[in-house]
Amino acid sequence: MDFTIGGETFSLDAKDVERKLRNVEPEPIQKLFVVVNDRRFPVKQALAVSAGQIRAGFTTQHAFRIFRKLGFKLGEE
Repeated sequence: MDFTIGGETFSLDAKDVERKLRNVEPEPIQKLFVVVNDRRFPVKQALAVSAGQIRAGFTTQHAFRIFRKLGFKLGEE
């Protein structure tokens, strides 16, 4: 799936996200989370790591929509 952050286009699929987050420790969840590799990550942390971008470049809602389109389970705490 292609998406844009700060004018830069990225391409990710579910396998990319799973691979990039495999050895990452999830941070505490404030509100919204995505389930990757049977672990819950804050959506902004997961997208920042997966895309290699700083979190200030996108919103939580933008990250949420991207993971929904990629088919990940999402939730709210």
